[in-house]
Amino acid sequence: MAEEIRKSICWGCWMQCGALAHVDQGRVVKLSGDPEFYTKGFFCDRGARFAEHLYHSDRLNYPLKRKGKRGEARWQQISWDQALEEIAAKLAELKGQYGAETLATTCGTGRGHQETFKERFMHLFGSPNHANAGQFCRIETREIDYAIYGADIVAMKPKVAESNGCIVIWGHNPKESVPVEYHEYRKVKKKGNIKFIVIDPKRTEVVDEFADLWLPIRPATDAALALGWLHIIINEELYDKEFVETWCYGFEQLKKRVQEYPPERVAEITWVPREKIVESARMFAGARPYTNIPWGVKTDMQGRNVTSVIQAIAILRAITGSINVSGGSPLSGPCLKANGGPDFNHIDMLSPEQRAKQLGMDRHKFWTFPGYDLISQAMRPYWNGKMCSSYMPGCHVPDVWRAILDEDPYPIKALIVGGNNPLMSFANTPQVYRALKSSNLELLAVVEQWLTPSAVLADYVLPAANWLEMPLLHFGTYTGAQDFVAAAEQVVPPLFERRPDYSFWQELGVRLGQEKYWQKTLEKEWEWCMKPLLDELNMESFGEFVQKQRFWFPPFEERYHEKNDPETGRPKGFGTSTGKIEFYSTVLDKLGYDPLPHYQEPLETPVSQPELSQEYPLILITGSRFRPFHHSEHRQLPSARKLYPDPTLEIHPETARKMGIEEGAWTIIETTWGKIKQRARFSTRIDPRMVDIQHSWWFPEEIPDDPILYRAFESNANMLTTDREDYCDPPTGAMRLSPYLCKVYPAKKYH
Repeated sequence: MAEEIRKSICWGCWMQCGALAHVDQGRVVKLSGDPEFYTKGFFCDRGARFAEHLYHSDRLNYPLKRKGKRGEARWQQISWDQALEEIAAKLAELKGQYGAETLATTCGTGRGHQETFKERFMHLFGSPNHANAGQFCRIETREIDYAIYGADIVAMKPKVAESNGCIVIWGHNPKESVPVEYHEYRKVKKKGNIKFIVIDPKRTEVVDEFADLWLPIRPATDAALALGWLHIIINEELYDKEFVETWCYGFEQLKKRVQEYPPERVAEITWVPREKIVESARMFAGARPYTNIPWGVKTDMQGRNVTSVIQAIAILRAITGSINVSGGSPLSGPCLKANGGPDFNHIDMLSPEQRAKQLGMDRHKFWTFPGYDLISQAMRPYWNGKMCSSYMPGCHVPDVWRAILDEDPYPIKALIVGGNNPLMSFANTPQVYRALKSSNLELLAVVEQWLTPSAVLADYVLPAANWLEMPLLHFGTYTGAQDFVAAAEQVVPPLFERRPDYSFWQELGVRLGQEKYWQKTLEKEWEWCMKPLLDELNMESFGEFVQKQRFWFPPFEERYHEKNDPETGRPKGFGTSTGKIEFYSTVLDKLGYDPLPHYQEPLETPVSQPELSQEYPLILITGSRFRPFHHSEHRQLPSARKLYPDPTLEIHPETARKMGIEEGAWTIIETTWGKIKQRARFSTRIDPRMVDIQHSWWFPEEIPDDPILYRAFESNANMLTTDREDYCDPPTGAMRLSPYLCKVYPAKKYH
């Protein structure tokens, strides 16, 4: 039998590149890029390892029920029916005793379709407490963009400017984190007509390969730098005056605010030389309207300045007139050819009384329902009644742990974890551990592909399929987050008793009276979601679309905000309450927050705590991506572990010499919050005043039983972090994952 090629979409990261699965006698033998997909055949080494992932002997294959005490790693294999019946019965009991809000859920980046179906289940169950990693990864950026633009920035750019453009790589290293983006930049760089500015504390390979200017910023001072750029661009009148006057709201207030950030002050704050700040601002503005600042995750992880830095970057795109310009910064709303977002997750079924109980809503109003409602009121009429919403509005993650432990403001008695490893992903790991182990938590269920440290603590573990084992719809379509449609066939049937995560939420929902809101199969869910497009294309089914077309993009309209709306006869404008891009955010203003971007010195820096920095002299960077791993994933794969057998601390050799640290030796990294160990790796690419540690490390080959939990605490970067309220961003609640003050010393030398 000849080898068969089946077309899929890789879910190794959020970019979701086109994949070709080479199948021989029903077995996937190779994965490669699909040249006919819109990612044009690109495929990274992480995606290529999913055949190894599919057949790994440690994958979860059967539902498991805890035997003995929580964390003993003793399991009874049970059927799906038994697991779902028992979980449903317990949820019904707890709901009757404490109210629906007693159930919370957590989610990560998502390796299936966890978040939207989880949200649907929660809305129908009556709980507002779905927590997710979007609170410090991408989604708060998306929500702030919604408030400012009434839309999101397009992730897949239609094309790069033909001449005189400027791309700013800010807050990420695309070679490691978004390799398909990096691949495109390499092609752009060869043309020689685009300038690149790289803003990164480290001199990464991207700096050497692309940067016309590199700004080695002090970590977490990005808001000050963005405001410094705005100071120069406004005061030197380098902005697009016509665009700003016609399409932007709050310019005069912004102009007054940025006077507080002259380049001299910004240089002092950021450690970037004044002349580089001025030169880079002029370079950026000089490329208008072909300016582009792709999203970088590090802007989302800084705690108290998160809203301001994202807001200031959004303003930089707009003030240069790049919005809705091909080669600049096109905007994207929800897909008008799909029933995604709120239509798909039934957010309207959650009553006002239950919304009012959402954890964190008293303090972080932008991230929770008050912010969502204001944004929705402006966006829905603009986008024909549609709204982007998946992952938002979410509850405040640290409040989940406190509600379990302290039962304040009410008890969280049940937790369902889907596609997420809380012990690795969230700040203040000891607090997360105490909550997951607490006797107050009467039900902990985990839907996973592997037995993770967090799953070991569960009462029930349900085996999830990976992307090769299920039919796929691009997350941007069903979440409403992007305006295109992309779909793929199931490559192989789920092995053993694995099921798509959809099956867990659907079957649990049916057992709890939600039957009329769920389709019979995942394919039928996709067909309902895609129905407007299928009708337009005269197609009958999801399968027909997959076979005949696979993806669809709307035609790009240059400066579509200028087009007349046929219903009003006026230019369409933007999906905000003012109909303009809001430099002065009316949403933030109505919620009681500063409506303009600003900079606050973070807690725990050499500036804010000079005495503490005497004891903890180094700036600790965490969260830098490194392929082929993705967050806490893929530690089980031998081919990946050959590249990274152990976690590593990147340290300048001169700093290491002063600390008595040898290259390759185990080293202690200590903050005021905890200590861990990693192996030292010398590098002159990092500032001698800083160190960079790899995050999310655990060791699947080690003992699973609590308290070892695959050595979950030994090298885990979040042992060094806090989720304390004054470290979080007030509007969004974004946690401070990086940076911190630390000291390092040889592992044999304990203080």
